[in-house]
Amino acid sequence: MRLAKNSLWLLLARVGTQAMAALFTIILARRLGSAGFGEYAVIAALIFVGNMFTTFGTDMSLIREIAARNDLSLLPAAFLIQIILSLFLISIIWLTGPLLPNQSTDSILALRIYSFALLPMAFFSVFTSALRGKEFMDAYTWLNLVGAFIQLALIWFFLDANIVRLVLLLLLSQVAVSLVGAISCHIRIPGFWRDWHFNTKNISRLINLSSPFALLTVLAMLYQRLSILMISAISGSTMTGLFSAAQRTVEAAKTGHAAVFTALYPAMARNKDESFRLSWILLIVGAGLGAVTLSVLARPVTHILFGGGYEASASVLRILAWILIPYSVSTFLTLKFVASNQEKAVLRASSLSLLVLALLSLWLIPNSRLVGASVAMLAAESTQAALLWAQSRQYEFSKLSREAQI
Repeated sequence: MRLAKNSLWLLLARVGTQAMAALFTIILARRLGSAGFGEYAVIAALIFVGNMFTTFGTDMSLIREIAARNDLSLLPAAFLIQIILSLFLISIIWLTGPLLPNQSTDSILALRIYSFALLPMAFFSVFTSALRGKEFMDAYTWLNLVGAFIQLALIWFFLDANIVRLVLLLLLSQVAVSLVGAISCHIRIPGFWRDWHFNTKNISRLINLSSPFALLTVLAMLYQRLSILMISAISGSTMTGLFSAAQRTVEAAKTGHAAVFTALYPAMARNKDESFRLSWILLIVGAGLGAVTLSVLARPVTHILFGGGYEASASVLRILAWILIPYSVSTFLTLKFVASNQEKAVLRASSLSLLVLALLSLWLIPNSRLVGASVAMLAAESTQAALLWAQSRQYEFSKLSREAQI
């Protein structure tokens, strides 16, 4: 019952935030054009991957520790680790930004400015980890809805198709939502600030706990954004914008699944031996229906959402829609492995699928452009799902063997 309630709250959050995110994407795509939207997609991808690096897996560790042991003592350590890594990455971006291929002067300046968003993102990560670990999914829902609304409102009223002004507004929205997160934790978690004491033992402990998560999350996020970065480097901003439009549509289609997965992880951390079979079946069935629907309706969906300049995105969407099925398998098994302290299995699958994506992209993008990038991404996602499934069967067999010996 608790899982169902949390899933409903998170579904509300996902539906609301994805609806506003979809509107946000549509506004940007139409105002910036495919080339400008491609520049934004590269900036967003780099900061997205950078945020996963600076988070260093501390969010997953915090959720697991809070859910299993009601331990909030690691929050200050997580904050300090993320701030130090954010400052380090900001300096790297300022130094190396001009080396990015196929980027305009304004795009490089925008990337440098938006890199400072990593600092409020560190606050937001800590606050949301506390709320999710405590399973205050209603507060987490409202926090995400408020954040999405602030971002959309700023863009709706103030954007004038300028990439630099866009990132300034996005930076402002990140600061605002982090402040809302602080207020939410103060209200919902009694004595939230009382144990905020920094000590080296907690920092060392959290680094040890989070190191597997750090590599795992960076690999996962790089995997999600590698196609965007490679298309930008090989084919330029216009092709990047066309591909990104289709990819964002598929991400919006993952709304219900993402809500269930967000609720499942704390439950899996508490009940490591439960199969969650019903959730698994519903997720796979929903993914299949979503893939068929999105693939069949790819052309009208693309035209309605993005307008006449994005016709080429329909062929991309028709292929990427089928990612929903292996994505559901991969994410469910990833959470099961991580909740059971079996991160190495996920690292192996993520590393190999990332390699498959990189090699196929290098081969297919120069020859088949957008369709090649789509096929490479679908093949890599399917590879990851197959590898995780094979390892899950092996893990279950090993577990049964150990129990039989006992």
